[in-house]
Amino acid sequence: MNSGEKAAMGEYFKSLPVYSEFFDEAIDAIIAAMDSGISAEKGRVLVELGATNKDFWFLKDGFLKEMYRSPYAKEDSLFNMIPPSSIFVNEDTLFANQRPQHYFTAYTSVEILRLREADYLRLLQEYPVVMNLIYLSGTAEIQKSRRERLNMLRMNKTPDRIEWVQQQRRELYHIMDRITLAQYIGVSRASLYRAFEKNKKYQF
Repeated sequence: MNSGEKAAMGEYFKSLPVYSEFFDEAIDAIIAAMDSGISAEKGRVLVELGATNKDFWFLKDGFLKEMYRSPYAKEDSLFNMIPPSSIFVNEDTLFANQRPQHYFTAYTSVEILRLREADYLRLLQEYPVVMNLIYLSGTAEIQKSRRERLNMLRMNKTPDRIEWVQQQRRELYHIMDRITLAQYIGVSRASLYRAFEKNKKYQF
């Protein structure tokens, strides 16, 4: 990694709720083991996170679409939007040891750093408590975001869902195209377009 990437990682770890100065040795070791994993342009499917990958990833810049490949539907569905400064993994492969039903697409151009599985396991042996705390704290924000979106999807009216995204996901709302917004709020494109036609304040 270059100096800018190392600085970004250091700032990220120090921003976690569990951070303590006693973690600095482990954090330095993590940063030293990481590499510049992927640079991808908008629209590219990240094949690097395929069926055999168990590495840990840090999204430094850009947004990722986490898609779900359902065996029962004709079209894949949007599972989650991953924002910058997020730790993420291919959960199907890493935790369930099965062929992933989820895959990742660059929604914008992205810069992603990587901690290889072998390095993670080595560091876990050296710093077991710190490594688990950092991982749990780092992924907690994504889990919280998923729960909040599920609550939004329980809203009955399309306008209420749109306003929730406007207020709670402002940065994301301003870069979303309408097809992705419809997927994110769980409505048909026609329903979304009707809501936009009725209320101009939803315009991008």
